[in-house]
Amino acid sequence: MQDKDLKMETKCYDASEYGYLYGLNKRIPDEEFEKVKSYMVDFRRKDFADGIIKVTGRPEGYRCLEKDVAKVEEILGIENTLQKRQDKIKKAFENPISKSNLKDNAYNWLNTLFKNGGTRPKQNLSRLALHSTKIYDPEDSFKIGAEKGEGVLFIYTPHGMWYIINNCGENSDLSLNNVESKDGGAIGYRLMYEDTVDTLIRIYTEENLYTGEKLY
Repeated sequence: MQDKDLKMETKCYDASEYGYLYGLNKRIPDEEFEKVKSYMVDFRRKDFADGIIKVTGRPEGYRCLEKDVAKVEEILGIENTLQKRQDKIKKAFENPISKSNLKDNAYNWLNTLFKNGGTRPKQNLSRLALHSTKIYDPEDSFKIGAEKGEGVLFIYTPHGMWYIINNCGENSDLSLNNVESKDGGAIGYRLMYEDTVDTLIRIYTEENLYTGEKLY
């Protein structure tokens, strides 16, 4: 019987060479996996240009390049394809109202996931930036607002994904900050890499990379 929940999902992001690597979201019988094994690579730390210091997520194990995802999906009869999911987002972005609703929903989910499920270890913004694989700055909010203590960033590092809320303006409560910065500090939440969170971040930020002053 067809498994409607089976899908290919992002397992990690490699900033140096491979970009996104994909894998199945659950275990399948060995005889089924054998059918697609030729399109997968059993990645190890040594297979990455910089070890895994420029990789966010779970790189080790059987992973698939984006160009081979459709072949794996076809062989396994996967209905919820990567292309369908990407097309759905693209279609929503074509209409200003549906785009705004999708971004609002993504933001609400991100707030809930990071604030309810994330950890808040003490950290330094320059250190996070130095070890990042990529940094998204939605609508250049941090680039524009950093000096006034405003803006947010989503920073991908080998240890997870960070939601950074700048919190060093005139009326900010600095005691809430767990991330040091040259401007005065920020609130930071960390989650381990997960396909859904990555997708929500990419929707909300429109994959707008940070282009402001060097953070380290």
